[in-house]
Amino acid sequence: MRHQKILVIMAINEGSMSTKIASIRKQPGFIMAVNFLLLMIVYMLSRWVFYYMNISNFPDVTFHDMMTICLGGLRFDISALCYLNMLCILLQFLPLKSRETVWYQRIVKIIFIIVNTLGIAVNVADIVYFEFGGRRTTSTIFSEFGGENNLGTILLNSITNYWTVWLFGIAMIAVIVLLYYNPIKQDRPLSTYPSNKVYYLLHSTLFVIATILVIGGARGGLGLKMHPMRQDSADIYCKKPIEAAIVLNTPFTLITTAHKTGYKDPGFFAKEELDNIFNPIKNKHPKGGEMNRMNVVVFLMESFSMEYTGFYNKDKDGGNYQGYTPFLDSLASKSYSFEYSFANGIRSVDCMPATFAGIPRYINPYCYYFYSNNTLQGLPEMLKEEGYTTAFFHGAPNTTLGFKGFTNSIGFETYYGMDEYDNNKDFDGTWAIFDEPYLKYFAQQCDQIAQEGQPFFLTVFTASSHEPYKVPDQYKDTFTRGDIPMHRVISYADYSIQQYFKQVKDKSWFENTIFVFTADHCGVSSREDYNNEMGRFLIPIFFYTPGGQLPVKFDTTRLIQQTDITPTLLGLLNYQKPFFSFGKDVFDNSENYVNYVFNDRNGNSMFYLDDLMIEYSGNRLIGIYEYKKDFSLKNNLLEKKDHFSQLPFMQQQMEAIIQQYITRMKDNDLTWPSRFAK
Repeated sequence: MRHQKILVIMAINEGSMSTKIASIRKQPGFIMAVNFLLLMIVYMLSRWVFYYMNISNFPDVTFHDMMTICLGGLRFDISALCYLNMLCILLQFLPLKSRETVWYQRIVKIIFIIVNTLGIAVNVADIVYFEFGGRRTTSTIFSEFGGENNLGTILLNSITNYWTVWLFGIAMIAVIVLLYYNPIKQDRPLSTYPSNKVYYLLHSTLFVIATILVIGGARGGLGLKMHPMRQDSADIYCKKPIEAAIVLNTPFTLITTAHKTGYKDPGFFAKEELDNIFNPIKNKHPKGGEMNRMNVVVFLMESFSMEYTGFYNKDKDGGNYQGYTPFLDSLASKSYSFEYSFANGIRSVDCMPATFAGIPRYINPYCYYFYSNNTLQGLPEMLKEEGYTTAFFHGAPNTTLGFKGFTNSIGFETYYGMDEYDNNKDFDGTWAIFDEPYLKYFAQQCDQIAQEGQPFFLTVFTASSHEPYKVPDQYKDTFTRGDIPMHRVISYADYSIQQYFKQVKDKSWFENTIFVFTADHCGVSSREDYNNEMGRFLIPIFFYTPGGQLPVKFDTTRLIQQTDITPTLLGLLNYQKPFFSFGKDVFDNSENYVNYVFNDRNGNSMFYLDDLMIEYSGNRLIGIYEYKKDFSLKNNLLEKKDHFSQLPFMQQQMEAIIQQYITRMKDNDLTWPSRFAK
């Protein structure tokens, strides 16, 4: 009898468990989760088809690389699917009893299929379109094809020529229609629901949890300090920018750029004459001879305005100006330096494309705009092809500002961030490892890399000269001088750089190295004479060659900008191939040399030529300044424009640079030889 009771109880429990499982399987939230998983599988299959159909564009992608790419791609798939299915998720998690009715689920299914059919269609369309654009489609597609009156013919040709791709798309749509999970075949009786108190408390909690997960999924994570994912975030998972197209999906790129408008071609010149006015292809006729394989070390100094230095301001304040960078002042006095040296942007993310790929900022940061997955020709990649070891060092968390992804995209082989430093006791509590310990670590790594084989190209990005203006506790009474808090951390950063040089000055590789010093952008200003459209871009740029390869000189004639660093270094190394850059080699002595600087602040563009600066806004001339006589830019000479014989040439150059920038960005034509120009 006892055994029979046990069997009955077990049968009841088993039946109860089966009932609970069946009940869970019919929960709208569970239905949404299953169908969401189905979509993830479809998107992953589409990624592999995208790769296979465009495999000739990805010759270096191995199976291991694809595993990394697919892992990263999951984040972008989840993000896109959260955006696309936000309404369906909302409907399935609202704490309403009507969700478990047939008519309600039919409505959700119709919305689900319509929305995701569109998502699959644009994702599959990019399998075809990628060959012509070289990147995933963004919302610029609507302006680029807005004037076409033969879209029907274009679409018909696409279907005819790439019918296998469209057949795959139809199959994926059929999958989500036929395999759509919905076990609710009849309405749930109201009598089977728990009490209202229990029901609404439970399902309201599930709704909050689902909301948090959707927000995290759409952003790419739940970290409070992290930026929402952008197109350039995909670079973390690949070696070259073109490979980001495999990581991404088209719904993501369309949705995340929907609020932005692309550049409009100003049409200053006919396309056939544009290259004759300003051509970003450099070194078309190399000098010949062997490449000079010197080591290169670049210091990108956080927020180092020219105004903080003593070396560049000797004549100010009646000759009594004292800066906050005694070591850099001494180093600049032993270097080839320039009286007028400029940043090409206003943020940290602007300096990387400018310094290493010759891409200035124009209106928007390159890394955060539509075109951030264009194929670039980076200095690290070019030197790596010549046998250089390349590495980038930054003491901040590895995800900071997308630097790791961008360094991957331009050819840095190794990234040394806070993760690799692996000693959080030196963390400043906000941004990064303090400069002194990190630069000592950098010195150790320089020597270790040198011992493994030369030549090498290394870059370090300092971090301490930044808000909240903090120095290590042992120096709180050491660095106290200054008019503003920034001066204190500038002095500390300068001291930290000095410790680096003390550590490496006796190394065997030291005298065969070109050291380049520049800032990412200007910092907080405390001087009125620097608080203008020129002063906000003035930063130190100088070349230090301890082996004497360059003369010690303070050049008061030639102008230099961040985009000039790559062409100048390649010139010093006698690089023998053409390359792309909006900058120039400042040591070029040819008769065609143009002594210019171009920079932009949110659409206000400045062009410097020798002693004159002109300013554009909205593609029209709004200012003319003799900046060497008028350092504070107080005297606009626009009304005397007929007095300047060089003005027509300057306007022509300015307009050609802007048009080249816009057309080449839109055409993904930023390399030599061109890969994706239309």
